[in-house]
Amino acid sequence: MCSFFSNIMLNKVNDMKENTERQNQSLLEKILDHKGLIFIIGGILIRMFMLVFYYYTHLIDPSKSWGDVGINFRGGYHYPPFTISLLGVFRVISFGLVEIFAFWAFLLEILTIILFYLVLKSFKISNLEYVYGLFLINPFFFLNNVFSLENCGYHITDSFFFIFLFLALYFYPREEKWSRYLFYIFLAISAVAKFYTLPIIGFFFLKFLIERDWEELKRFLICTVPIVFVFLISPIFYLENYFYVYILWNEFGEDVLPLYVRLIIIAIMSLSYIFFRLKKGGIIEITFFSILVMTVFLFFSKPFIRYFQPLLIYGILTPYIFFTFTLNLRFIKRRINFDNNLLVFYSSFIFVGIAYLIIIFLL
Repeated sequence: MCSFFSNIMLNKVNDMKENTERQNQSLLEKILDHKGLIFIIGGILIRMFMLVFYYYTHLIDPSKSWGDVGINFRGGYHYPPFTISLLGVFRVISFGLVEIFAFWAFLLEILTIILFYLVLKSFKISNLEYVYGLFLINPFFFLNNVFSLENCGYHITDSFFFIFLFLALYFYPREEKWSRYLFYIFLAISAVAKFYTLPIIGFFFLKFLIERDWEELKRFLICTVPIVFVFLISPIFYLENYFYVYILWNEFGEDVLPLYVRLIIIAIMSLSYIFFRLKKGGIIEITFFSILVMTVFLFFSKPFIRYFQPLLIYGILTPYIFFTFTLNLRFIKRRINFDNNLLVFYSSFIFVGIAYLIIIFLL
């Protein structure tokens, strides 16, 4: 009986201590307690502001360039057939107005960030609001997909890719048998949308072959081969000048590195991974290594640092705490975990700096 009352008194004392600590919190600490929600609201509001900004700047200066949006509105010429078809659909529903086309680009950007929230939930990422908020204010993602002072910052074809990649990632952790089929289907669609994930065809095939996982190999081939054949191989027989897409990329690359050098680079990367890591690597790891291989090839063909955006997604989806420290100042006291999310966020500033250096010296 005495221990029962002692526990009650101890709980009351602890509650009083917690209430006192909450009351003694500084305004900054109270704000930091809700930093995730603040980041989310800020990330969404700044995206809405940029849309209004683009309409305003082009209203006062109609001759101003719409950038990538304007190029795709007039007609994409160096994309795979699937992406060209999607662009055609959005041109039709834009009714000949680039302003409406820009609005669709904005909506697709919003759709990508909504899908990534669902991906984080599907992967059961802890501190969901905080992680998602950091993603929304990540300078590398924002500057590559939304922000631009000179024209319109949206890259609608990148949104196509991210939408299908995020749909694939959303279904991967689910336990239903059919979810794995959807994972492979959407991953294949992302590959035919913008090439980034195309190397999965070879890597997954070898992995399942080495492991003799015939059921998974069958599932993978059923879902991916028809999509790749329809959208990347069959156009050879009915699209005039189809190979120009690939020839154009090689022409871009010849100004940077000869084709054989680019092929040697990705061959070394691929063979090293196959011999030393493929068997141990998980499906998600192999997916993003495939993206790395393709983006390295694309980068040495046309040096845009934004090709490497998807690799930061892998950093966000692989939770890891590097070290922990306590910040104890007069006005704030907090325990800080330097984890994969902070690493991705701060490294994004480095990527932004590299991007500007490339623009200044190479482009």
